[in-house]
Amino acid sequence: MRTTAVVVAVLAALTACASEPAQVTESDYLVDLQAICADTTTTISALPQPPEEIPVAAFATSAASALDTEAERVRSLEVPDGIADDHRAFVRNADEQAVAWRAIAIAADDELDELTVRVGELIRGRNDLVEEMGAPGCRRGDV
Repeated sequence: MRTTAVVVAVLAALTACASEPAQVTESDYLVDLQAICADTTTTISALPQPPEEIPVAAFATSAASALDTEAERVRSLEVPDGIADDHRAFVRNADEQAVAWRAIAIAADDELDELTVRVGELIRGRNDLVEEMGAPGCRRGDV
């Protein structure tokens, strides 16, 4: 009888410990974030270069898709409380870049300059944000 009580007590203790998930650290979050960014960079870098190798619209659509995937993957990360605002800003920036790239895909020639400037602004904002966050692996080129 005593053995059964000990086994039950140990199982109860293990269950209690297993039910409390460990909080992700900021360092763990940043490692995961940068891995996602590296995948996105690889995807975008592998695209043929417009306008010589691929139409601008096709490149823009593919870039938007890669950024959508990035945003969804980042949304799924567990986020430490201390970096939650930066996390939301990062996701918002990726979403806004995807929207801007989609606009480029359907833009008339006379709209391309303005849209290209917008993408550049978003990339600069992203780069400032990730430097502040301590995630330099998420920089997206110098613009």
